[in-house]
Amino acid sequence: MNQHDFETALMRMWTTTRIPLTRVHMQVYTNAPRDRIEKWVNELAAAGIVELDSDDEGEALWRVRGAARSTSGPRTIDELERLGRLTREVDGEAARSAAPRASARPIHLASRLADAPSVHDEKSLLASGALSFVFGPIGWLYAAPLKDAVPAIVAVALVSSLLPMTLAASILGVVAPVSAVAGVLYAYRYNKTGRRASLLELVAETRAKLPPGR
Repeated sequence: MNQHDFETALMRMWTTTRIPLTRVHMQVYTNAPRDRIEKWVNELAAAGIVELDSDDEGEALWRVRGAARSTSGPRTIDELERLGRLTREVDGEAARSAAPRASARPIHLASRLADAPSVHDEKSLLASGALSFVFGPIGWLYAAPLKDAVPAIVAVALVSSLLPMTLAASILGVVAPVSAVAGVLYAYRYNKTGRRASLLELVAETRAKLPPGR
């Protein structure tokens, strides 16, 4: 790992997790040597990118300046590793379950290609829901179109930066389950349509099916 890789990993750790930026956590997260971490983080501090802080117990913490901290990401290295294992497991299970279908006899395949997504490109509903619950709209990027995900990510960033931390955390805590449901719907729509489909299209389709006057 070089200095650029370390800085990139540090920014990712700050914006996608709630893990305190202690030297030990940075060493475990980046797998960089301790002496290099000391050198690189001091250079980032001299450049005004990070600043030194401390918690209530006097533990030295680093903070990234000019970037909102994640309010819904993993809080510990253990939570981060468990989320990674969960994502890999559900993706692996989705791939294994898709294999028999891919090798099945292609009955009426020509007439179904137009409206059926490839089984090799399906999104895991469980992975999409889990990512969207933990990371908020950032998790939508797994299956949602950018026109849906980007505005939601910006909105969450504004809430996190403009409101007091306690109030922002309360609001985002309520939003997390809604985000997870949306993530599942995005993955479902992707598997059904074969593309990243906006949920606004689903709303329009539902309204079109309602009787007149509803």
